[in-house]
Amino acid sequence: MSDYPMQQSLFDEPPAPAQPLNTVELLDYLLDEKRIRMVDVKLALMLCDNQQNDVFYIVLLLCLAQQSQHSCLTLKEVDWQNPFNLRQSDFTKTEGNVPNITSPFNEAFNYLDALSCLSAHNSVGEAKPLQLFNERLYFARLADYEHTLATRLLAMSQRHLNINTQLLSQLLNDYFVDNSALAIDWQKVACAIAATKGFSVITGGPGTGKTTTVTKLLAILQSLYKSAPLSIKLVAPTGKAAARLSESILGAKEQLKIIPEDIKALIPDSAQTIHRLLGVKPFTNKFKHNSTNPLHLDVLIIDEASMVDLSLMAKLIEALPAHARLILLGDKDQLASVDTGSVMSDLCQGLALGETPNYSQARCDELNALCFKGEAKLASPGHSEFKLADCIAFLQHSYRFDAQSGIGQLALAVNTNHNGILKYVEQQSTQGQFNDVILDYDFVAKPIEKLINSAAKHYAHYLNLIAQGASVADVHAAFSQYQLLAAVREGDYGVNSLNSRIERALVQQGLISVSPNQRHYSGMPIMVSQNDYQLKLFNGDIGILMPDESGQLKALFIDEQNTVRAFSPARLPAHDKVYVMTIHKSQGSEFSYTAMVLPPLKHASMGVNRQLVYTGITRAKNTFELVADKKVLQLAMSKSVSRASGLYERLKY
Repeated sequence: MSDYPMQQSLFDEPPAPAQPLNTVELLDYLLDEKRIRMVDVKLALMLCDNQQNDVFYIVLLLCLAQQSQHSCLTLKEVDWQNPFNLRQSDFTKTEGNVPNITSPFNEAFNYLDALSCLSAHNSVGEAKPLQLFNERLYFARLADYEHTLATRLLAMSQRHLNINTQLLSQLLNDYFVDNSALAIDWQKVACAIAATKGFSVITGGPGTGKTTTVTKLLAILQSLYKSAPLSIKLVAPTGKAAARLSESILGAKEQLKIIPEDIKALIPDSAQTIHRLLGVKPFTNKFKHNSTNPLHLDVLIIDEASMVDLSLMAKLIEALPAHARLILLGDKDQLASVDTGSVMSDLCQGLALGETPNYSQARCDELNALCFKGEAKLASPGHSEFKLADCIAFLQHSYRFDAQSGIGQLALAVNTNHNGILKYVEQQSTQGQFNDVILDYDFVAKPIEKLINSAAKHYAHYLNLIAQGASVADVHAAFSQYQLLAAVREGDYGVNSLNSRIERALVQQGLISVSPNQRHYSGMPIMVSQNDYQLKLFNGDIGILMPDESGQLKALFIDEQNTVRAFSPARLPAHDKVYVMTIHKSQGSEFSYTAMVLPPLKHASMGVNRQLVYTGITRAKNTFELVADKKVLQLAMSKSVSRASGLYERLKY
């Protein structure tokens, strides 16, 4: 709609005079502008004896921090003169409300004052609703999760393991043949680290061989404990990620001829979701396995660990038996979990490509002896205050994406904010050297229909298979070959609009039939958006609506064990059509052809960042297409986000 009254253009009448700005109380302004929620105000009032004092507003800031998935409020980082980040541009409107103040705190107020008034408050302290730790304010539940996690991880890392080091060294040399092209075989180092610690992290970018490394590691562990084989469980946060892990481990087992058949039989190739492993209690969010009823296993490997939030990680680690090993696997640079916390990122702080992680000298000596016959290939960079530094393995060499790979180079350019590498990718792509990357910067000149038609063309394949009566497995496999990702939900370049446009294009092509009176139709792809513990359908699960054997329309899912599960559409929990999904929702998945669209510059300031774009790029296995204004891509590259947490601090000397 025009910003001007219609009369002006039709009758040439002067516009009505602008309404004056109305000054209101800060709290009223924050509520009116939906900067805070009424439920947060009620909570703050309850904790502060109905007094709108300094603590009241600090609690509101903590509520805002948690809504942004921060574990805590870092008091040192608050701008106490403008704690709610009010912009002057918000107050230059011709009409509406403006707050009477930008800060409820006095001019001299700082984090020390905040600490002082919080320390003296009756809602803060041990066994109280609010807790302080290292100049950070927590809700008690999240502080407890963080404390539990730190305590258990530390205990696991320090547990003595009875290992035949001579046999381990021999196995490492057997499974990792010397490669002169590699200065350091980080896969070999990773296996040595995980074999000698009760807790370990193996992180690396796309194509660094995380699955191959883990498969060899499991073969090594089973060989070390051959007389009493280990009970090993593989898990991932989502069904899609679990299915992908199962497929990858199975493929690696078949490919690695070096693994003896008797050892190969002891390596599991079936993964499950964390929720399924813990055993969800029907109609609750509680689990069957916990500290009083621990899991029956010796080794637990969690793939896509960056997706696991603080709460779930704490509950999982509480359910581990005292003797169990825990191995986290994933890419530290991907988006953090959709819920609170960033456990993987916290544990991998300070890692940098081309540099040896911050191992102690004793750890370097041990790894050099195990991996390199005592040759001093690993040297300690210096003292680390991080107690788990010796447990972190960083895979640094990409085997899938080499110098000839556009996807790998583009991911590197984004992850390191390196415009020189980006320019190189652009040149190679234009010259046809990188045929795995398509960069469509012509954002304004080309209509969005080009993208819509391209997506519709790709989706035609799985829809034709449905029409031909193909198996559920074949239909799902065809659908997962291509995926369009969007950075935002709203606007012309958001998920909701793109989904509707693609749907209309498929209708016009006669590939689907949509009735205005019915929400569901054959061929409709859906993604579950709410956990249903009774049906064992979880947020992120993808199903496709198609006729079952009796001709009834059903939502058909394939779980991590490749079992087909059918549900009446009426029974489904909350779900959305998913011709397009958000980048967040794509985590844990991989698509042969991945297309990603970023919003125009004026809509890209919020939420578009380095981790988001990097995650989108690394969903692509063979082809990646980017539809975006180059300025938006560069903006995202320059903007890195992190979540407030005290986990790293709790694990320092």
